Amino acid sequence: MGKTYFLFGVHNHQPIGNFPNIFEEAYQKCYLPFLTTLEAYPKVKCNFHISGPLYDWILDNHREYISKLKMLVERGQVEIISGAYYEPILPLIPDEDKFSQIRLMNEFIRKNFSATPKGIWIAERVWEPYLARIINLANLKYTFLDDTHFRYAGLSQREFSGYYLTEESYFPIYIFPISKSLRYKIPFSLAGEAIDLLKSFSAQGDILVTLFDDGEKFGLWPYTFDWVYGKEWLKQFFELLAQSMDKIETVTASEALEQFKPQGIVYLPCASYQEMEEWVLEPESFSIYQNLQNFLKKSSHYPAFYNFVRGGFFRNFYKKYPRLNYMHKRMLFLSKKINAHITPEKNKKVFRFLWKAQCNCAYWHGIFGGFYLPHIRDAVYYNLIKAEEEFDKKYSNFPLIVEEGDIDLDGNQEVILKNRELTCIFTPKGGSLIELSMRREGFNLLNTITRREESYHNKIKEKSFSLPKSTATIHEIIQSKDKDLENYLIYDSYEKVGLVDHILSKDIDIESFKRGKGFNSLGNQAYDLNIKRKDDKINLCFSYSHKRFIKTVSFSKESKFLVVYKFEDEHLWRNNLLGVELNLFFPSWQDIKINGQEFSLKEVVLAKKTSLLISDFYRKIKVEFTFDKADLFILPVYSVSSSESGFEKVFQQLSILFIREIENDKFHLTCFLKKRR
Repeated sequence: MGKTYFLFGVHNHQPIGNFPNIFEEAYQKCYLPFLTTLEAYPKVKCNFHISGPLYDWILDNHREYISKLKMLVERGQVEIISGAYYEPILPLIPDEDKFSQIRLMNEFIRKNFSATPKGIWIAERVWEPYLARIINLANLKYTFLDDTHFRYAGLSQREFSGYYLTEESYFPIYIFPISKSLRYKIPFSLAGEAIDLLKSFSAQGDILVTLFDDGEKFGLWPYTFDWVYGKEWLKQFFELLAQSMDKIETVTASEALEQFKPQGIVYLPCASYQEMEEWVLEPESFSIYQNLQNFLKKSSHYPAFYNFVRGGFFRNFYKKYPRLNYMHKRMLFLSKKINAHITPEKNKKVFRFLWKAQCNCAYWHGIFGGFYLPHIRDAVYYNLIKAEEEFDKKYSNFPLIVEEGDIDLDGNQEVILKNRELTCIFTPKGGSLIELSMRREGFNLLNTITRREESYHNKIKEKSFSLPKSTATIHEIIQSKDKDLENYLIYDSYEKVGLVDHILSKDIDIESFKRGKGFNSLGNQAYDLNIKRKDDKINLCFSYSHKRFIKTVSFSKESKFLVVYKFEDEHLWRNNLLGVELNLFFPSWQDIKINGQEFSLKEVVLAKKTSLLISDFYRKIKVEFTFDKADLFILPVYSVSSSESGFEKVFQQLSILFIREIENDKFHLTCFLKKRR
């Protein structure tokens, strides 16, 4: 019987754009009581990674926390771990931004804790082998990855201890495997059971084991505050650790490197933690994966087979969600432009906006809302828009800019139209508007989503959810926050963006439109495009020869755009109606008025109108439409998604359908965007 050396760490993070009350709640229910409890047990050592967005908030609101944490660092109880400052998924951002963000965090730690960081936290443990070189060149020595990564490399359970060396092009780093058994045990079992598990690791001699996991599980996750602090789980756990120093010794990561030699060299494949690789799968693939898991579990050989069963690859979130792919590639497109012209030393403001836009939480979806959280996406777009605005002030030719490029790498050349007020981005796919940003406000009205099937929707259809145990892990919570969610499981066959053209049946009603019936969408069709520029005006002429019509978008120096449809196929429009769909994002539906009337999330049908005014009192903007006489459908669009507290429907956007009977050969539509006075 030997001793267990326990490398214990917490990763604390709140995303850019999260609500101030959530930061405060997390601080009061989790970050502060954890640190206060730890302070009372000086023999219990811990490793801390805190993300840049959370550091920024703490400095503004609870600077005393930094002082308390620094005191624990100075007495050798805590080691501070570095990371990329605004918590990006490292493989998803350019190398220039990787180095800049790591450098920013290293400087912060040196300044505020008088310590030089030696290790790095990798957001969501999304690993790709070349990161070893990046980490080494950033003058850091080690990181932490799940034992899942080691399983995928073919290692066995008995090898998930200590630490290993890996390298890329002879740039070496060390990697500590994070124990999944500890991750699921702490703090969700009795404190004594966690201690017994730790002791069991050293049955064959001295051993180093690692648990480095979300700090929010100690008080912020559902049902954990009462368990961890009300019932004093954390106090009991630290008390038992302090009493078991002869059997269990807590260590910092740097101490572990000094006391132990590496287990050997290892090369890990691209991976994240197991749950992430399940979330990325399409529903059909997930069902096959789940059936395989269930089949293998019936075999006595399952422990041996288990190592060779894995889910998908993180980057395929961008195949799965085209609107998410657009946001990610929009960020890369802008980063490439900025990094090609300036350095962070030359314009810190531009880069701060860019780096904030790289915060990872909006760029994927799992048990946490992620991409489906509108306010988190809104923060990404705000920072992208402001970064571009600051860059354009010095490096672009105003007052009117037109650019072409395949922003989202879908094989189509998008067109970017910019003046001092607006950014409008169009795609030849359906001649649709895919971004409509008010530059001064940093607000993208096309921060929209397309509803799609998720693997967990089957649980809603089957109503196979229940209240969780009070000590359930975040992965075991399966419950519904809203009633009748199955009624909102609607899936779109085209992207819910702007100026999407439809051929409508003459008897279409709002219920049919809501459910994607009664029309033929042209949103997925390839339009031809001709760009014409004359003086201070740009015309985009989209043509769709199959249906014989032309759609011309006019853009100038003003905060508006004009769309004119011209039709030649009289037979088609004798039996059908034209539908032009525009989806608009508003952060708070409670603050919307439509033609002066408060919006109550009810569907609206308007007949024979020539104008529409939408006022957003939260953002203090007005969106005004004038058009040839048309009917309108206006309705809310919801997603049904999972969050840490259960399944919920989330208001995502307002969908407006302009319905026009083609009496002559044209239809005019103008959109004005204004700041409210």
